[in-house]
This record gives sequence, structure tokens and C-alpha cells, in this order.
Amino acid sequence: MKVFDIRELYSEKYREYIVGSAATGRHGVYLVYGEATGNEKREMSPGGHDEILLLLAGEAVLENGAEKIQLRKEQAVSLDPDGSCTFIALTDCRYVVAGTHIVPHDH
Repeated sequence: MKVFDIRELYSEKYREYIVGSAATGRHGVYLVYGEATGNEKREMSPGGHDEILLLLAGEAVLENGAEKIQLRKEQAVSLDPDGSCTFIALTDCRYVVAGTHIVPHDH
């Protein structure tokens, strides 16, 4: 077992805290913690990974073309591994994304 201080794992590129292969030494699973302020938009693109997004606090909308899904605190959604969507924070939000590699690969 290994303990991670999430605030030490910030990724400037994604503007999220990522417990991934660099921290764990493995490529099987990863965990992302993110915060978004009200009206902030973020692109969510799993890039071939299986991911589940859990909204810990706040309200948000996920948009993918004409499809819109509204999320509130403590709701989760499974993201399409080959798709992408826009996360729109309606209020200040905190979220977690848990994911895994469908096909083993390095990055």
C-alpha cells in the first residue's frame, strides 16, 4: 500500500490532480481529482480509457453535441472511451474520475 498526497500530484496540462502511472509505477488504473469554478468549461476526453466521473460537490452539465446530461452532487456517469464531452460547471464543483486502460499502452 502507498499513500498519496493528492495536492502534490497536480498536472498543469490537465489542471487536475492525477494519481497515475508516474505515482503508482503501474498502468492499470488511475484516479483524477479536479476542481472547477462556476461557469468554467473543461474538455473531457477519455482517449480510449474506461472512465467514470463522480461529481463530489456542485452542479454541472456534460455536453456532447446535442446530448446534454445534468449532474448534481454525488451522481456519476460513465464516459465513452472513444468520445469526448464538455464539462460545464454550473456552480463550484469538485469531481473524481476513476479510469482504467482498456488496451495496455504507455503514455
